[in-house]
Amino acid sequence: MAFGQSVEISRTQQEKQNRMADTPAQELKQKIVDFAAELVAVSDLDVTVEITRDTADSITVAFEGPDAHLLAGRGGRVLDALQLVASHAFVRRGAPRMHVLFDADNYRAKREKMLVDMASDLAMQVESSGQEAVLDPLPAMERRIVHQALTEFPNVQTYSEGEDPDRYIVIAPRA
Repeated sequence: MAFGQSVEISRTQQEKQNRMADTPAQELKQKIVDFAAELVAVSDLDVTVEITRDTADSITVAFEGPDAHLLAGRGGRVLDALQLVASHAFVRRGAPRMHVLFDADNYRAKREKMLVDMASDLAMQVESSGQEAVLDPLPAMERRIVHQALTEFPNVQTYSEGEDPDRYIVIAPRA
């Protein structure tokens, strides 16, 4: 897609966007969607923009298509950077509070499954060996996924140590 070309959005998506322009929160969401669409328009990637979750105080914008994986980046860093830019650019003091999440090619769900599987495997090792396991540093959102996943393991406990960006999780036997 060349610079200046419009982004293809389904009629249902367009109708939803037209309804979004009724409140300050909806206007904010529309700006975030427009930002994502413009990004795609100038990127020359074969990607479409779609809202996959829209609640009163959050929006998830997904990039789908053959080139969507390029917008995920290594470890989701490109997605994290894009949502940070969108949050800082559009979510301002005095504006409605809004949680912005960008996804590409279902990266977030795939990453969550991988984290849950890894944490479960480590929890079982901790249960059998009695030795702590230390994970590599993770962003806050991913640490929360691990903590929540391991609440189902009554014989282990989790806690975070260190300081961002090097904050990590320890999985320990429950005393």
